[in-house]
Amino acid sequence: MPSGGISKEKLATRRFEFNGTNLGLLKAKAAFGNNPTRVEAVTALIWKSAIAAAKANSGTERNTPSTILTHVVNFRGRMDPPLPDHSVGNLWQFAVAPMMQEKESEKIELHDLACLLRKSIKKIDGDYLRGLQGDDGLAKACESLKEVRQMASKGEVELYRFSSWTRFPFYEADFGWGKPIWVCTTSVPMKNVVILMGTRCGDGIEAWVSLAEHEMAQFERNHELLQFVSSSPTS
Repeated sequence: MPSGGISKEKLATRRFEFNGTNLGLLKAKAAFGNNPTRVEAVTALIWKSAIAAAKANSGTERNTPSTILTHVVNFRGRMDPPLPDHSVGNLWQFAVAPMMQEKESEKIELHDLACLLRKSIKKIDGDYLRGLQGDDGLAKACESLKEVRQMASKGEVELYRFSSWTRFPFYEADFGWGKPIWVCTTSVPMKNVVILMGTRCGDGIEAWVSLAEHEMAQFERNHELLQFVSSSPTS
């Protein structure tokens, strides 16, 4: 079963900030016949770095571990006709992107992971959402969880859960004493959870990453990751 979620392991949460300039460079590196979004590029980089940390921490020369990435998709704008942005309710679904164990001779590239993520998100389209409104809507809504369980049953799999809050207007909130200088999430006490948030200037992304402490020690030293991080990791 996936080794994600509530864990007895000691966890560590770190913040990694990517400014607009570095995001542009990262998008260019993650591109391969397409133009990844900022969220897709950052997700691919963190996913790749987490995989490398898990492999390094294993202490073996095993293949890259099989992983499953889930990303929360807001489907308000994907409905036909689109729902208002401020529609109330849990109007989202998991996009599921599997990266099964690779061969020794193969190497994971950023664009491979970005493409996997994009393909999984594109599955949540108009046809899929119309199916949610039918008689079998509940069963269809649970398909992503069933898919994760089926893939996990094939062996040891690491599950990484991503959610992007980059479009939430946190910095526009004003309760009478001015707009916030900095908005952050609290530590997420769940293993392999990543929350992406916007920055005050509007063109950057802050990634709040929660991993097992021993894997975080490897993750935050990842050379490729640090090429694009614009500020030092903080707890």
